[in-house]
Amino acid sequence: MNSYDEYEENLNIKLTARRVEDNSLVHANTTTKKDGPFYCPETYEELIVRKCIEKRDHFAYKARQSPVGSKESDLHKNCKKEICTILQNRFPEGKWEEERENFKKDDEKGFEKVKPDISGRIGNKGVIIEVQASVLSIKKIIHRTDQYSMRGGYILWIVPLEEELGTEDFRPRLFERYLHTMYYGRVYYWTKGKGTILTPVHFGTAERYIEESNWFEPDGTERSEGGYFKPYLRVKKPTYGQEIDLINFIAEDRDEFELENEELSIQKCKIFRDNLNPWWDDKKKPAANRVGRGDRD
Repeated sequence: MNSYDEYEENLNIKLTARRVEDNSLVHANTTTKKDGPFYCPETYEELIVRKCIEKRDHFAYKARQSPVGSKESDLHKNCKKEICTILQNRFPEGKWEEERENFKKDDEKGFEKVKPDISGRIGNKGVIIEVQASVLSIKKIIHRTDQYSMRGGYILWIVPLEEELGTEDFRPRLFERYLHTMYYGRVYYWTKGKGTILTPVHFGTAERYIEESNWFEPDGTERSEGGYFKPYLRVKKPTYGQEIDLINFIAEDRDEFELENEELSIQKCKIFRDNLNPWWDDKKKPAANRVGRGDRD
């Protein structure tokens, strides 16, 4: 199993949780739904208890996720068609195509066969556009990014949505957090009918209130806990930048980067990104939670 897959799987398996009522630690084997609500002591997200027959009882995260379409759904196909058609008309000399077949294997150069969703040229730059589907693993994202970068192509990963993301807090998937790091603290979302217009979203800080509770230890010592707001670790607040046409994006050779608090590392690669200044304020965020690239974040 890929290390990122193991990371996500371990994150999602929760055998213990804290009960909101008194902040006490409870085990999935010995608690029921009526004992809730519960929250995760590591990420502070709301949890629900799952009683299972074929696997261990456990707690699961309740937070909503983005409405991402699956690979080769109508949404995925419409996204490719809309974007490619506009680029063909706008840059006819760029030879824009869907699923170009000439990215062939070449052992001598270290090339493996890949098939980009959309590819062509803007000016003198080769640009690859990949329409990310929820089923695509981090391992495949890394592999494709490496392969296109080796060939000199600048890659833009787009996430198509079945509906607008909205303003409520949500729990980004692992691939969304990865792309968020790759593109300096933003993910590019697309919805039907937008053509080449993308919505850049930063994952801002979201918080939950930890209820205050008081109790006595067996030795008679009085203890108290809670009564404050705590930032979630995985749940984020979508913070919107201005919509931008991808034809105005710029090509950049991105340096390798490791975000220690997220356990995500980005390889050296070529990316196609927006030229917007950060529209969010990270000054209120704990340093450990900041998505960074020095002068840009």
